[in-house]
Amino acid sequence: MYSSTPLVSIIITCFNYADYINQCIESALAQTYSAKEVIVVDDGSGDQSWDRILEYGDLVISKRTHHQGSIGCCFAGLSLARGDFVYFLDADDVLLPNALNELAPYFRPEVSKIQFMLSPIDRAGTVVGEPFPRLLASEHSLPLIQSITERGYYSTPPTSGNIYRRDVYDDLGDLSYEKGIDGVSYLLAPFLGNVVSIEKALGQYRMHNTNLSGFSALTTERMTGDAKRFTERLRHLQELIEARGVQQSIEIRSEYAYVLEMNLFGAVTSGQRPTPALVLRYLRAVWRENSDSIRRASYLALAAGLMVLPDAGRRNLVRFRVDPSRTGHVRRGLKRMLSAGRQASY
Repeated sequence: MYSSTPLVSIIITCFNYADYINQCIESALAQTYSAKEVIVVDDGSGDQSWDRILEYGDLVISKRTHHQGSIGCCFAGLSLARGDFVYFLDADDVLLPNALNELAPYFRPEVSKIQFMLSPIDRAGTVVGEPFPRLLASEHSLPLIQSITERGYYSTPPTSGNIYRRDVYDDLGDLSYEKGIDGVSYLLAPFLGNVVSIEKALGQYRMHNTNLSGFSALTTERMTGDAKRFTERLRHLQELIEARGVQQSIEIRSEYAYVLEMNLFGAVTSGQRPTPALVLRYLRAVWRENSDSIRRASYLALAAGLMVLPDAGRRNLVRFRVDPSRTGHVRRGLKRMLSAGRQASY
């Protein structure tokens, strides 16, 4: 049973983030939403993280684990949580003031997940790009389920941009293939209730070389691992849907544009030019998954660039593609160009 003010468990997981943990905890404690608890789990940090966590005393529920990894650390926090909703906040990220109050109207039993945009910040906390990912305000899951069916994913922020209804995390099974707690959970949520998308940044995501999501990591291993996780995630989702008795189902295809894109990027990061055959397979998948002409054109431009640019240019193109904080400037430029073109035609 939900009370009129559902309890939200903010779970902060930390490993060697002494430089950021205080700002993160204070952003959680400063939330004026009354029904909240703040849980901080340190995974055996070798720096001063644990000492700084202890400074908050009874203001937070604190626990120390010993190198369980990100997922193990999250589940340790979840075992202490009493909330109707659970919010995993990475220790280097920040929740903006009054964020929970803005989200409070959506803390309802039929809502399985709330997602919001994040502003990228640097080590010093300076905003360095446009809020991401681009979300359109919505309270419905059907478009997301359709996107999963067609593309194998839907647009979603990193962990710190998502709040889940507690039961979404129940009985997830083996997550050994995953890097983060919400890899398969974000796919499962639309099948368990309404996913609310907020067209606004309510948190800040810190961009640096040690991020778990690794936007800045341009390695063949990263691309290969992402492609493999993508497919394993969908297989796991299929199992969870069946286990929970959900009437809807998904059919896993042999090729997805995302997987082929990671294969293209893997070739680039290993110093190779993608083969025409791989590019053609990629474009066929893009055409199958996207009917929007502008989106198709952008993917075609990406494929062409990976084929014709020199090695340094190809790497920069990949870096732009995998770093979501860079896309806003280009998107605004394209809109201005399209608008100018329409006006010129009158």
